[in-house]
Amino acid sequence: MTTESAPVLVAGAGLAGLSTAMFLGLHGVPALVVERHAGLSTQPKARGQMPPTMEALATAGVAGRFLEAAPPGGTESIIVIAESVTGRVLHDFVQTAPDLSGLSAAPMAATSQERAERILADRAVQLGAEIRFSTILESFRQEDEGVVATLLDTATRRRRTATSRYLVGADGHRGTIRDAAGIAAHGRTSSQPARKMFLQFEADLDVTLRGATFGLFYLRNPALPAGSATVVTTDHPGRYVVSCVFGPDEKPDRDELTEMLRIACGVPDLDVTIVDAAWSSSGEHVTRVADTFRSGRVLLAGDAAHLMPPTGGQGGNTAVMDGYHLAWRLAYALAGVAGPGLVASYDAERRPYTDALAEQQYANMVQRQAPHLRDNTVAEIMDPAIALFGYVSPSGAFVPEPGEERPLFEDPASPSGRPGTRASHVRLTREGAPISARDLFGTGFTVLAGAEGGMWEKAATEAARNLHVPIETYVVGGAAGLGDPDGRFPAAYGVTSTGAVLVRPDGIIAWRSPGEAGLVELEGAVRTVLA
Repeated sequence: MTTESAPVLVAGAGLAGLSTAMFLGLHGVPALVVERHAGLSTQPKARGQMPPTMEALATAGVAGRFLEAAPPGGTESIIVIAESVTGRVLHDFVQTAPDLSGLSAAPMAATSQERAERILADRAVQLGAEIRFSTILESFRQEDEGVVATLLDTATRRRRTATSRYLVGADGHRGTIRDAAGIAAHGRTSSQPARKMFLQFEADLDVTLRGATFGLFYLRNPALPAGSATVVTTDHPGRYVVSCVFGPDEKPDRDELTEMLRIACGVPDLDVTIVDAAWSSSGEHVTRVADTFRSGRVLLAGDAAHLMPPTGGQGGNTAVMDGYHLAWRLAYALAGVAGPGLVASYDAERRPYTDALAEQQYANMVQRQAPHLRDNTVAEIMDPAIALFGYVSPSGAFVPEPGEERPLFEDPASPSGRPGTRASHVRLTREGAPISARDLFGTGFTVLAGAEGGMWEKAATEAARNLHVPIETYVVGGAAGLGDPDGRFPAAYGVTSTGAVLVRPDGIIAWRSPGEAGLVELEGAVRTVLA
């Protein structure tokens, strides 16, 4: 068999796999992405990008493309609970995106997964990735210095061996890499295993969206399979997607599907054209989170790591952010400037968050679609701002402060600035132009110092030279530094005018010194993060 090599092999060209490849390319690491399908998804699937996701996409230069690809009219959507798309409405409301401008300068976008994947794939290739479709990762084994995988080209039936330093399993909830790596999972299960069908169809429907950009219809109708279905509008006028659940042994034919679509739309003689049909099955799983996101040199991302209901729209965002938080770790390890602990910290930081998020998505599902499932195990629905911006990592690649309590979430409107939290958006000015503190973060470390913290630049320069990592230093609020017109920086980051914080490439606070006493500790803090 032919043998080839790549620094990182990524299995799966969905949101998680493509994001990982793109962000790896941003750090100068070319990835090989293999995808079993013949091309990218043609289903709208997940829609919407929250501000943290848009911030990450901006670092790769594609946030603008996401905004351009979104449908006109903003991010408002109408959610309808009804008997059919055109029938009796039980309840409806326009879902307006919350105002998160105080927590991020980035906008939201409403781009569908169909379009998002193409943007991510294009940028990943521009940055050095190779994407190989119709290719199955049949098997792999781990060795001391890497992973050896067998790849099958389903078009030619030829096999080849691929070696890589790391393997990222982004092969979806039905993927094989998690099991092959010996990783178990936990979550909520259903007593009635079933298969879900996604039907993309075209029809001339009179759908009123009340000025919203797109619509989501939760249908409750005993004439539908399992008594319910979900219909969503798409980027293409007159095209819709319906999802419904069938029993494990049910195999509806085209006539039966056409009749089901007419019932769902509420028009008995509707002329419908079925464009695409796809089956999806999570078996008995409603939520599923891997017990670990890492086994040796195998890392999990996206649905391979965490399966959750779509209610709440965070599955796609989490997949992109998995790639963002993982890529810099792999890049620094591959460059030889970080130890194995940095890659291992991906699990320590991401898994507790996705555990909590899966429960939030489940709680949303119970509220919107299945109130009969409510019991004392269902989580209270969290303020979206706290869920998006307030996560506090229990442990990971940062230097915790002694004696501190670490709740899993805090109020981002009153940020603590503690290590392991998101570096806050603070409105600053540079040469008179407004910027966000978050705009300062890129592919290297960043030191943000108080107004009298000019001495930190020398310490950061020495640390960068000794550790062979990039560190940029900015003085905030000083006469020669960045402007802090609202005077928020010291409180938001928990420092004095002579203190500083160290921020990682993914915008997470790694360490801080309230005053200048920590000058000699900066290099040691970077070493700890990279250990």
